Amino acid sequence: MSSVLTLGRFDYDAANVPEPWHLIEAGVATATHFAGMTEAPRALAGVIAPLAAPAKQIRIPFVPREQWVRAARDSCMALSEAVRGTVAAGSRPLILGGECSIVAGSVPGLYPRVEDLVLVYFDAHGDFNTLATTPSHFVGGMCLAHVCGKQLGPLLWPGVRAFPEDRVCLVGARELDPGERGNLDRSKVRRFALGPDGSGEASSLVRALRQQRVFLHLDLDVVDPAEMFAVNFPVPGGVSFDALGALLGQIAGVSTVVGVEVCGYDPRKDERRVLPAKIIAAMAPTLA
Repeated sequence: MSSVLTLGRFDYDAANVPEPWHLIEAGVATATHFAGMTEAPRALAGVIAPLAAPAKQIRIPFVPREQWVRAARDSCMALSEAVRGTVAAGSRPLILGGECSIVAGSVPGLYPRVEDLVLVYFDAHGDFNTLATTPSHFVGGMCLAHVCGKQLGPLLWPGVRAFPEDRVCLVGARELDPGERGNLDRSKVRRFALGPDGSGEASSLVRALRQQRVFLHLDLDVVDPAEMFAVNFPVPGGVSFDALGALLGQIAGVSTVVGVEVCGYDPRKDERRVLPAKIIAAMAPTLA
């Protein structure tokens, strides 16, 4: 007989993964020069929807205006509500995003409703700068730190709780600013390096996630730019699509995937649309 755990307001069967997906399009960006990423959800949805067979599809309104960060906050609030509703319905959020800043909406929608959640954050960068360390003031470069409690006022709203650092796995980060590196060194975030073939600390990551409830954040710049060229911050030395898909399959095999979000794709840099099929093929193991 399976046991039912009460996690915040909602009940989950510990022996069974909730089957349905809700497909959420959240093309959030925080500056005009990243506007291309707002088109990613539409470019990906047509490919992933037949595979995920979502029970519901939701589009988060995002209207760029003069204050882009304020617009992003409004969209993240709406995303949080959509994720909360998805969880309440016993479904899992599948989020197609723009920038990494969508994590400021998705995680508050899940936590603390899923109190034992582990955030697995795939990214070529740390996204762990603060206002004291950022060289660029790019919100997407501070969003993981924000979620972990080093909060950015323009992305914050009442009732949001900091996510525990020791329940974050940062995977594949290979380009860190000096101040950001110091922030991470002083944090409890667990870091896992990846080689191009998926080697490195992949096996340690899989062991760490065994029997855990995980939310997967996938910034596509974790993939090497030789394959994933339509990103704004390419960093050489990334994992291949094939190796990423294999690793995601291993994670899905040992853990309970309670949600997935993918971001960082700029369709304007992929005029022939050759990348959506490769992106979805890598994500496919997490959708079973």
